[in-house]
Amino acid sequence: MGAPIEIDSVSQWNTTLRQARETNRPVIVDFHATWCSPCKVIAPTFAQLAAQYHRGVFLRVDVDKVQPIATKYQVSAMPTFYVISNGQQVDNLRGADPRGLAAMVAKHASVPALPAAAEKAKAEGNAAFSAGDYAKAVECYSRAIDEAPDSAVLRANRAYAYIKQIKDSATPKDERKQLRPRAIADAHKATTLDQSWAKGWVRMAEAMLLAGDEEGMEDVSADKRLEGVRHMLEGAQEALEDAVNLSDGKVKAEAQAMLADVTARLKAL
Repeated sequence: MGAPIEIDSVSQWNTTLRQARETNRPVIVDFHATWCSPCKVIAPTFAQLAAQYHRGVFLRVDVDKVQPIATKYQVSAMPTFYVISNGQQVDNLRGADPRGLAAMVAKHASVPALPAAAEKAKAEGNAAFSAGDYAKAVECYSRAIDEAPDSAVLRANRAYAYIKQIKDSATPKDERKQLRPRAIADAHKATTLDQSWAKGWVRMAEAMLLAGDEEGMEDVSADKRLEGVRHMLEGAQEALEDAVNLSDGKVKAEAQAMLADVTARLKAL
């Protein structure tokens, strides 16, 4: 998953803050110094939190290396941690306090809770999905999305339910064809809403692979079919590379296996 980004210049700082603001993500900054022993002690905790809270953008600023930033934020003791949201400082913590740091990060970087109605519909969708009733799962996730349209998890869940329907031979062929663009649309929305969530990128790759399979390409003219397949494989490859870089454990292993297969298929074209 994401590791803290070391800021080397004011321009990099400005660019990173602007990108975070555009994607509505909180920025958590560790102002540190190489000579500061407490900074070294708490650095692993900061890295662990960066891996845990993928919604946050975690930055490290060496106060001696990039003095203008430290001066702007009036940093006078190390380590000092700031939370910046929409370009504004909203919280801070001084000193190597692991519990205090964890609490501050959880407060600002946790994924917002779903409204009660959305949570209820999501739970019903999960139950239907587990039972193999993917059509009902789609119905439930759709109700949840109506209540929480900006939830990346709900969009990815519905995309996955679409994917399962497409892979189910019991689903009528015409319906399977209609579901392919819906799966891509939901997966794309999920990755737009949360660009650092690995599972969203895995769902995007899965949807693109189905769009580029034999059935998905049936309505494409024969002279453009190979180009279409290549386009979908390249899109899936890029999505899986993002998933690998943003994940660890089981999700990373799954993404790596898929990436190896997609890469081999591209080479075989």
